Amino acid sequence: MTDEEQSWQVVWSKQFPRVAAIAHYGDGVIVAAGTDVICIDAGGNTRWKSTFPFAVYSIGISDETIGLLCGQGFHLLNIVDGTPLHEGRSTTGGFNGILPRVGGGWVLSDRVGHLHLFNGNGVGVRRVNVGSIRRLIGCLDREHLLLQDEKGHLRCLRLVQQDSDRMVDERIWSWMSELHDGHLLAQSTDGEIWVGVPHPFGWDELQRIETIGMEPLASTRTADGWWVLELQGNLCRLPPIEHDAALIGGEHLCGNRIDRIVTSTRGGLLRWWEAPHLAVQRRAQTRQLVAEEKQRMDWEHRAQIFHAARKAEDEGILSKAVELYQTLGRSEDVRRILEKQREGN
Repeated sequence: MTDEEQSWQVVWSKQFPRVAAIAHYGDGVIVAAGTDVICIDAGGNTRWKSTFPFAVYSIGISDETIGLLCGQGFHLLNIVDGTPLHEGRSTTGGFNGILPRVGGGWVLSDRVGHLHLFNGNGVGVRRVNVGSIRRLIGCLDREHLLLQDEKGHLRCLRLVQQDSDRMVDERIWSWMSELHDGHLLAQSTDGEIWVGVPHPFGWDELQRIETIGMEPLASTRTADGWWVLELQGNLCRLPPIEHDAALIGGEHLCGNRIDRIVTSTRGGLLRWWEAPHLAVQRRAQTRQLVAEEKQRMDWEHRAQIFHAARKAEDEGILSKAVELYQTLGRSEDVRRILEKQREGN
């Protein structure tokens, strides 16, 4: 197998004016480009576009619903056609994080230390005071939410009638990924990268990954491991594979957690990556389509020659008809016309 067949490949790319956020869904990707939200399918075609009065800066996906942060507001769209599902909700100072809840609904963080809980229709349920946080990490289940606080600790909130909050452990992390299928990446203050499976009271697993100095910006998990975007824009696999070269990524990263990755530069260059087996399949399909098109064109050309030969025969231009039939390899027609010529003589 060649190196190309073992590496992830860019299948298509698309240029937008400027990209602030991307999110993978089903067989496509949602792109926030300025005030526009655009749905792109797996072939790079635009399915729909929705425009807002302010720039969209964060996207969340929950089943058939898209959650957006725009200006100081929170909006929901139908993922099928991009139509708004309500008039939007807002808070003083705006929101800075959005996360779908297990079982439906949304969790949003604002800029002054509150979490806002919404149901699946975007109706506010209640507000929780948690203090300043860096980012929302993910939901372990319907009740338990992970977040990274301002100091860098991983905390677990139990969102029931009597909310409770505790540190998962006392480590301070300089960076943490979102939760992907129960797993997350974290960078300790000494620069080491760790991969773990957290639970409300600690870790089921926590292992250090051998890396060469890395400054992670974003990450996604696939069937062959983690992929991390560095601050320099490189896209790297973790754990690294021998002779595995860094790829050109950008500032934004998402994926389907199996065999597709989407990256984007802040300048708006969107790239759709596919795992080696998908890239090989797509190239084989392309070669087959080219061969079929070539065959179709060949048959069309042969049909034109055949009609020209029939016309020449009908008009009595037998020498031309013989020449055209010979081009098609129709020996029976050639013999028939030659006999006709001899009879005519």
